[in-house]
Amino acid sequence: MASPFFWLQQVRVEVMDSQASNRKQLTHITRNQVEQIVHNLAYGNFMLIDLKRLKKAFMELPWMRSVEISRDWPPALNILFEEHKPFAYWGETALVNTKGEVFHAAVENTALPIFTGPAKSSQLITQQYHVFSRLLRPTGYSITEIALTPRHAWHIRLDTGIWLKLGKKQIKHRLQRYVAVHMQHNEDMQAYADSAYVDLRYSNGFAVRIH
Repeated sequence: MASPFFWLQQVRVEVMDSQASNRKQLTHITRNQVEQIVHNLAYGNFMLIDLKRLKKAFMELPWMRSVEISRDWPPALNILFEEHKPFAYWGETALVNTKGEVFHAAVENTALPIFTGPAKSSQLITQQYHVFSRLLRPTGYSITEIALTPRHAWHIRLDTGIWLKLGKKQIKHRLQRYVAVHMQHNEDMQAYADSAYVDLRYSNGFAVRIH
């Protein structure tokens, strides 16, 4: 096994886009970062390279979501990366990717919505974001913030600045009712566009609080 016949000859790196099911270029992780890790940990007899240690080093990069490493012949390593895709802020300290997973990295995109909620609720909030956005589409409004309280009550902030308080039950029905009233009385509702919040927790209507 000490023969040069087993020395590593090549490292092949590919990047997976899980949503498009094809290969792409790295967006946030730099080539220098990858080359430095390969230089430090992937050399010599390719059968003796510690793949677990190599994977751990790659996974410590802030934007790395997953890594798959395999040996090939003639002596080579195949490395498949998947980066996080930022979808929202998680409070003030982290990010949420498109799969609803929380990760830590620096990002300059201030247009991302903000999610806040109990621990391990990021995937649920991400799912509900898509549901809420689809229901709100007829109004032309977009969501800038979703807050899930410790008691699991839902609050949505729109791009007008107004908060919609949906509560814990029948949240889809309550939002549908708001959209229906908005579309039927569009001009009247525009007068309340910059209100503090709309409380939708009533069974037969909703309350509007003015600034």
